[in-house]
Amino acid sequence: GDVYKRQLRTLFETVDIPGAQTSYDYYLDPERDMTFRPWTEIVPAFAYPQGLPFFQIMVPTAETVRQAYFLELLLGAQKPVFFTGVTGIGKTVIVTSALSGLQDKAGVDPALIAFSAQTSSIRTQMSIEEKLQKKRRDIYGAPVGKKIAIFVDDVNMPSVEIYGAQPPIELLRMLVDKKGFYDREKLFWKWIEDTVLICAAGPPGGGRRELTQRFTRRFNMICISAPVSYTHLTLPTNREV
Repeated sequence: GDVYKRQLRTLFETVDIPGAQTSYDYYLDPERDMTFRPWTEIVPAFAYPQGLPFFQIMVPTAETVRQAYFLELLLGAQKPVFFTGVTGIGKTVIVTSALSGLQDKAGVDPALIAFSAQTSSIRTQMSIEEKLQKKRRDIYGAPVGKKIAIFVDDVNMPSVEIYGAQPPIELLRMLVDKKGFYDREKLFWKWIEDTVLICAAGPPGGGRRELTQRFTRRFNMICISAPVSYTHLTLPTNREV
């Protein structure tokens, strides 16, 4: 962050780049003369959602706002996204909450698929096809005016076969690489439109496998970091909740 910020100062001498913290703590605000503003300024106030299970509650912070912003930009450009970070950092909640907010705002229709060690390639394809709408003979995709965001959680959990591959991962790679896959019964190619793949995974270990670079190289990789000291200052206290 500091090295990148120094490079920015060298390249853009007339731009007012903040000196505190790192370049990742700011965003470019086009509505204020293209100035850099801290993410903390646009963190919404927390309102406790009555009746929502505790593990589904997300308290907005600079990190959640930042990742939701990047996710919206990448979905708008039809670019696949891969979120990583240590276990318990909130990857699933951040992504599902962001997708929920984009349903009405950007016409995003989310589809959640959770992988496990027993996940098979055919079951993965069936889960994806359930969300698709047939447009023409061999073209499938989202309803008119919408985008489908397929969110695969714990993507590195499927077991490795005898040849060292993970069949569900290879199916997803085909979807991202070739924009489709084969029909399992009639063996014709299905083109998939208006559909973006989002994945999330923790580091290898504890049942999670290391993913091949043939798969990960197709994604925009985003690492969700652990909360920093100033993040805790924005969290509500028991009295506020």
